[in-house]
Amino acid sequence: MMAKKFPILLSFYGLSHQGVTLVFGQLTFTGIKDLSFQAYSRRKTFRTLFRLYQTRPYSNQELVLVFDRMEVRTSTNSYGGFYQKTPHDLSGCILQKVVLPGGEEVKVMADLYATVISPINTASIVISDIDDTLVHSFIYKKIRKFRTLMFTTMEKRQAVVNMQQLIRNFTDSGATPVYLSNSEQNLYPMIYRFLTHNKFPAGPLFLKQLRSLWDVIWNIKFPVRNIHKTQVLEELLTLFPDKKFVLMGDNTQHDLPIYLTVAEKYPENISYIIIRKVVDKTSDEDLVKKALTFKSPVRVYYSDNFPSSFEL
Repeated sequence: MMAKKFPILLSFYGLSHQGVTLVFGQLTFTGIKDLSFQAYSRRKTFRTLFRLYQTRPYSNQELVLVFDRMEVRTSTNSYGGFYQKTPHDLSGCILQKVVLPGGEEVKVMADLYATVISPINTASIVISDIDDTLVHSFIYKKIRKFRTLMFTTMEKRQAVVNMQQLIRNFTDSGATPVYLSNSEQNLYPMIYRFLTHNKFPAGPLFLKQLRSLWDVIWNIKFPVRNIHKTQVLEELLTLFPDKKFVLMGDNTQHDLPIYLTVAEKYPENISYIIIRKVVDKTSDEDLVKKALTFKSPVRVYYSDNFPSSFEL
């Protein structure tokens, strides 16, 4: 007998700053009840991830986010995601329920995300990639990447220790952490559990659109490379024009050129670009040399080892 499917709020976060609130999340239609990823066997890890790639997005649906002080109306895109700015200060508001047309309620997974809107009061924001920046994912080795993702239990995934300590140091020094990854929304529960289990500082998690199993099998990607990270970075820089940003990533994908492009556009807002060197990339090293010649306050670090602390 097949499990009954129901709509769930797979991911959610809310940020508020200077009278503007941003809420974003992902709606899916699934029969999965246990998304804890805790004490899973290898087999259950694989089965749950496989089923997450079979979830159906709640596409192009209007919805109402009901908070304790007011309601926010929005709608999902074709991938079931929503991203809504509202000209109200909702700092401290708590998400109580999500309602679809006709009154149907979406299941809120309160143990998978913060349901309270967080104000950003710090002077600095540190934005970090995840795969091969904070967790060993082996993106550059396709078979090992697949085996690590689908068959390694959450507790056995390995954090990148020096980068883990670095983001802790930034937050201890007063920066707000934000996580920005090219991983898809299907992986949100596992990534969230990993960050929590390894005591990474809590912060919003921006992931790419939900992908189907067909997308994965045929390796279907965004039509424009790097669009997700670039769009989110520019959105955050626009939303928080008074903040200083630290951008952390690695060289297994395209973090360096993305960060440098954004830094050229917003040079006064970026304090540091910190890239973990995982593989040898002549093209990246050439970019670093070029960046060092720019007359810009942005400081670029490209290495597998970094200073224990940075001045914010």
